[in-house]
Amino acid sequence: QEICRAFAEKQGWMIVGSSTDDNISGMNFSRRGLDMLTAAVQAKQVDAVLVKDLSRLGRHRTQTALFIDFLRQQQVRVISATEGVDTFCEEDDLMIGVRGLMNDYYAKDIGKKIRAGYRQKQQEGLVITPPFGYWKDRNTNQVLVYPEAAETVQLIYALYLQGCGQKEITRWLNTEGRKTPAQLRAEWCGKEVRHTHKTRDGQFLWTYASVKNILVEEAYTGVLNNHRREYNNGKAKHIDKTDWYRHEGFFPVIIGKQEWEQVQRMLKRQA
Repeated sequence: QEICRAFAEKQGWMIVGSSTDDNISGMNFSRRGLDMLTAAVQAKQVDAVLVKDLSRLGRHRTQTALFIDFLRQQQVRVISATEGVDTFCEEDDLMIGVRGLMNDYYAKDIGKKIRAGYRQKQQEGLVITPPFGYWKDRNTNQVLVYPEAAETVQLIYALYLQGCGQKEITRWLNTEGRKTPAQLRAEWCGKEVRHTHKTRDGQFLWTYASVKNILVEEAYTGVLNNHRREYNNGKAKHIDKTDWYRHEGFFPVIIGKQEWEQVQRMLKRQA
């Protein structure tokens, strides 16, 4: 922003507004800053858009080119302070195209590197969000048992092995007021957790799905399974079980191996 302000001052231009999108990927064109800019352009409030470089406008090659064309149609130029590019200058069209290719490639390349680094950490068993029943000491990276949650896990397994159905277990947990995974996360973080199942009076509720998730979670036997899904452009792709990264003896044991396997057999029979 300082670079843009200094550039405008040197040219004797008046800045009528600014918009930013901190910590949001330039591959994404659903950005509040761009929406604000578009509104200002449509209201005929600006003659030019000044950016540090074209990658600040966007890194998605096609979307960026379309946005520049939209601005041209509105008689608004884009000026890059550090690249010396002006979209009203025909001689700069080649440079704009090359920069678009470079910015698009950089974003995709850095995404691949981030995913590769994350996968390597998964192979080493370093990247985890402990399931309900555990907590992670951020200072030592050690995973420990959370007694209150672990007791709930053991109760769920015991009830299921005694013949209680998942819906019956769900009702019992809510009647007994056992804290839900979302409730404990909210208490740990000290803030409200969104997208959780709550009643109108703000109470957290157990659901059939949350009980099922606990009954199939192998971590309680000590096993860490990483690389169960991959994300690309925000889309999740489920990985075949044979390609998971499996680490035996990673977690402290909450449920015995035989007990867990017996539960899996019962779940399969009921499926």
